Amino acid sequence: MPFSQCGSLIPRIGDDPLVSTAWESLVQGGTPTEAGVRSVVLDSWQRCLSEAVNPGSRSAPSAAGEQVSQLAWQNRDLCDAARPVLEGLRGILKECGSLIMLSDPQGIILMMAGETRVRSAGEAINLAVGGQWGEELIGTNAIGTAIATGGPVQIHASEHFCLDVKRWTCAAAPVRDPVSRTLLGVLDVSGVKESFHGHTLGLVMTAARQIEGEIARRDGLLQGRLLSRSLEHFGRYANDGLVLCDHRGRIIRANGPLPEVWSAHGVRHPLAVGVQLDALDLNQPETERDRLRPPWLSPQWLHPILDQDGELGTLLVIPVTPAPSASSTSAARFSTGASPPPAPAQASSQDAGQDAFADIIGHSEVLQATRQRARRMARLDLPVLLQGETGAGKELFARALHRSGLRPKGPFVAVNCGALTRELLASELFGYAEGAFTGARRSGMPGRFEQADGGTLFLDEIGELPLDMQPHLLRVLQDGVVVRLGDTRERQVSVRLITATHRDLRHEVAGGRFREDLYHRLCVLSLPLPALRDRPGDIDAIIDYLNHKLAHKYGCAPKHVQPAALQALRAYRWPGNIRELQNVFEATFVLTDDDTIELAALPPAILQADAFAGGAANGVANGAPHGPAPTPSLAASGRLEDLEQHAILDAIEKSQGNRAAAARLLGIARSTLYVKLAGIRAGSSGL
Repeated sequence: MPFSQCGSLIPRIGDDPLVSTAWESLVQGGTPTEAGVRSVVLDSWQRCLSEAVNPGSRSAPSAAGEQVSQLAWQNRDLCDAARPVLEGLRGILKECGSLIMLSDPQGIILMMAGETRVRSAGEAINLAVGGQWGEELIGTNAIGTAIATGGPVQIHASEHFCLDVKRWTCAAAPVRDPVSRTLLGVLDVSGVKESFHGHTLGLVMTAARQIEGEIARRDGLLQGRLLSRSLEHFGRYANDGLVLCDHRGRIIRANGPLPEVWSAHGVRHPLAVGVQLDALDLNQPETERDRLRPPWLSPQWLHPILDQDGELGTLLVIPVTPAPSASSTSAARFSTGASPPPAPAQASSQDAGQDAFADIIGHSEVLQATRQRARRMARLDLPVLLQGETGAGKELFARALHRSGLRPKGPFVAVNCGALTRELLASELFGYAEGAFTGARRSGMPGRFEQADGGTLFLDEIGELPLDMQPHLLRVLQDGVVVRLGDTRERQVSVRLITATHRDLRHEVAGGRFREDLYHRLCVLSLPLPALRDRPGDIDAIIDYLNHKLAHKYGCAPKHVQPAALQALRAYRWPGNIRELQNVFEATFVLTDDDTIELAALPPAILQADAFAGGAANGVANGAPHGPAPTPSLAASGRLEDLEQHAILDAIEKSQGNRAAAARLLGIARSTLYVKLAGIRAGSSGL
């Protein structure tokens, strides 16, 4: 048979004597005849010769038991997805006298199922869990050749390279990552050569696709949970480069000013969705991930995303401007609940020796007094309790206290006690030992107290700390020692503790929900933070800062804020404080097509509040002469119809009778405005 006709996937039993003769000629140093030898087999034999594989090898080498256990753990996603497939084929293959097995990408067998008698025969050549079936070790075989070629293959009898393996027939197909198509492992069916059947290869290929489908299904569920858990971070860290990786280190989302980030940090290969970062593959041991971490990837950027089952993935938060002290700062990893600093109240960089509190925007008397009190507290290495409403900038002050304190070179680690379950919070704070619970890392994991050693630990929403966990925190504060979950060893830590809450802890103590002794430990120094509505004079400065920052982020010029819109923003009470102002202004900024932010572009809640206050009706906000005061029944009745009528009339007045301009100001179609005006005229004789 000409060589060109021997490239099929399926061997032919009748060619076995020709193949045997060709192999003997090859190993004796001659040139094998091409007749009857498939190209995939001949190419494999040539690779075996170049690798100096011994054709007399009697069995495959075996990996150590500990190594096999480690590999099974690292490939647990593959094994979990393959297990139901292997179990489903067990019965069919038992009748055929065959084994089905799964190997890792290097050809080490991780799982096996099949008939006992055949399994015993396979053990003679180490066709068993732990057997290493790479081509370079045991010559031509379905597992090793599938790895070498990257495709499905069936190897029969004399086509094997090593003598004692020629009693077997096998078929294998690669199992690939559904997204990146990287090799995850190989699925193989093997039996004695008398069990050969040409359909076996098709069976294996179909089963491999089933495993890939199951992996894709599981990945989809995990990625859904990962995205859900990380969405709040994409809003909070909107001014940084964000790269979200799943548990295998694959990038599933990227956001922010990434070109600036790559340039600032010397990343030569921009990271796109689908790219895999081996250093973030949570299936790898932590020591291996550290070894694989590229020089540009700072440990400070790693934010593990967690839920009740453990780590779902990793969020890289990469600042546009490299921090000057990055080389001397210890690695600080953040939990899912870690609350980032409110961007609008912080400058983009911090020079050495600069007053950290000067970055907090605003010149109101109450803010200046708060800053001055915080500066005095910063140099005292004592616990500080920050009290203020949600979004008032508690973490911003905590970071400024850290940078101005006695440990500025140490790590700053933040944990939101209200964002984690009790069980997860315990492992987050105190860490855990190996085997402490299902899914725990083999090497255990340090808690946030250990990670903050020599620096500052910021516990936000401390009022949400479960009552039964409070004695453990009290012991750390009293003795300076931490005991990981599931461990007995005490670890000494030196940490400055800063806590924050929006609750009245004295009221919580009186209600029996917070320990009094812990309260006095935490509240050695107390710093109340003013709400944004208590310093309305700072709103203009914050908006101006946001305007320029967003212009830089979106690559456009700062936008002109219409005086009426600015007045409405000043008049709103901002229950969500700085964080709410940042979110509202950014949403308005990006949704405004032209270069002017008008009153009508603001959210309805702010417009309604402005209408109640009469801020847009008196003509002063936009510099117009004083007009007649609004009719009391319209301004004070509070009825929706009256508020709408008031807004329409005010828009027409501001537009000097130009209906098209009034419609734009109101954010409605011109035809809609005509309909509403007709209704107003019909209901009022004064129109």
